[in-house]
Amino acid sequence: MIDETPWYLYVLHCNDASFYAGMTNDVTRRLVEHQAGRGARYTRAHLPVTLVAAWQFPSRSEAMRAELQFKALARSAKEAWVEGQWPFMGAPFAFDVIGVLAEPYFCPRCGGRLAHHIIGGEEVAVCTVCGRRHYRNAKPCAGVLILREGKVLLVYRNVDPYKGYWDIPGGFMGAEELPEACAVREAREETGLNVRLVGFLGFYMDRYQFQREWFTTLNIYFVAEADGEPQAADDADAFAWFPLDALPEKIAFEHEPQVLGDLQRWAEQQDKRGWGATNGNS
Repeated sequence: MIDETPWYLYVLHCNDASFYAGMTNDVTRRLVEHQAGRGARYTRAHLPVTLVAAWQFPSRSEAMRAELQFKALARSAKEAWVEGQWPFMGAPFAFDVIGVLAEPYFCPRCGGRLAHHIIGGEEVAVCTVCGRRHYRNAKPCAGVLILREGKVLLVYRNVDPYKGYWDIPGGFMGAEELPEACAVREAREETGLNVRLVGFLGFYMDRYQFQREWFTTLNIYFVAEADGEPQAADDADAFAWFPLDALPEKIAFEHEPQVLGDLQRWAEQQDKRGWGATNGNS
């Protein structure tokens, strides 16, 4: 019987700045074992450890060969592969695994190592040098769903992440910016349209990678109308109007298909209340 379970080469950063490489078919379980002192003898002697890299392989034997190859590298080469997040021995870097499990391990204030503690029922990273607490908070974003004649406006991304996918206009909120203002600003920057917000759709959680760092996002969506013709700009390469029941397959970000599904239900409810007559729907 062929085992189709993916195997991983994973890399841990130890408390003496060394790297430990291992292989597993369950990175979450293995990381928990290492961090609890039930892993390899080496990591038990070099706690705490932090997951910094992983590559996915189709079989145990290929992961084993990759593990031996990685262990044979000089430390500088190991560090380069971890930092570069390049494919290793033909296997892709497992961004999904790292995005979920990896934690920052240096203090942004003094550069000291972070240790993880449970404070008030929440896991908090505390600097072992200056004592600063590093809380993990979602970064707020706002987006706008522009409707016209039963269609929604999507932009075609020309930058990573999700380059080549269709996206909802939106972006990160400024430090002093309200969600509504952010949605209007992002719509103008990405489409050239001055939108009128007509409704609030909801909150959605997701993850985002920027400069090799993964973080959680809180995405806030509004429904809007707009006059005039859109103009592609900013990180959008092109734009198109899609019927809500005929959306493209390549939709950016994990949460956006749910957003567009909720939008379709929202529009159906508004049509029943007569909103469609003023929005150009037939």
